[in-house]
Amino acid sequence: MAGAVSLTPIAIAFGLVAAVFIAFAAASVRWESEAWGSSIGGKPAPPPPAGWTAAIRVVWLPAAVEALVVVLFAALWFGSLGSGGWVTLFLLVGALAGGADRWTRRRLLGTPARDDLRQFLASLLRYLVAGGVCAWCLT
Repeated sequence: MAGAVSLTPIAIAFGLVAAVFIAFAAASVRWESEAWGSSIGGKPAPPPPAGWTAAIRVVWLPAAVEALVVVLFAALWFGSLGSGGWVTLFLLVGALAGGADRWTRRRLLGTPARDDLRQFLASLLRYLVAGGVCAWCLT
């Protein structure tokens, strides 16, 4: 079994993973800008945030909360459950997180299906990078 993980590596991993998640979320908002012309419940959707700074202001809090959950999950994994197989573990978590969210958003906004695959792969990559950062900081 692996040893305990102290608060310092958890804080460092959180800062790095939060930066990754905020960057991915801001890029996702910018990529999905064509979907914003759709309507939700008969009302026109709001326009996309203009520029990267505005996109970051929109996504930073949910992305940071998600990063905290992922880092705590990783600390549990690397601190008590095991250290091997983290690539598969984080790909599966990324698939869970990215799958339903993307398809639900597409149905609500009426966006084309081709965007789903790109967003799903971006979610897998995001979690794989987060897992790598956590493996580096927490082991």
